[in-house]
Amino acid sequence: MAIVDGKYEAKISTTYATVKEGVKEIKKRTAASKRVRISNAPMYLVKELLPLLSGKDVKIILPADGGVTDELKSIGDVAIQKARIYKDHKGTEANVGSIYFADAIFSVAWADGKILSIDAMHYDKCVKCMKKFFDVGWHYAEKTKNK
Repeated sequence: MAIVDGKYEAKISTTYATVKEGVKEIKKRTAASKRVRISNAPMYLVKELLPLLSGKDVKIILPADGGVTDELKSIGDVAIQKARIYKDHKGTEANVGSIYFADAIFSVAWADGKILSIDAMHYDKCVKCMKKFFDVGWHYAEKTKNK
């Protein structure tokens, strides 16, 4: 935590003004990261990230209706969620996906194949704690055979 004008200061989260801006930041972090965890993200976003995931430590939990492809399996470990994870997003029942990096977690609210909003958490202690949700989800998800 930085000290600014004699006070501790920490940026803990970001709500992106547009989905395009949020996706751009996710792609930037994906390209720079060695380890990426993706859970319940919309399939078209996962497909957009595929070229950036090659050669990285990757685990992906697909949505229950996500299709496992050979390309996905060649990128990393793949599982399919067994739970329904959603939230009320301004009156719309939206799926909640997450993309985990070492220093940030991106929360992606989506419904009917469209991303509604993207938020990111930057506070290190919370990021580590929230990653445990991925680990629990991975434990209970249905694994697919890889490579």
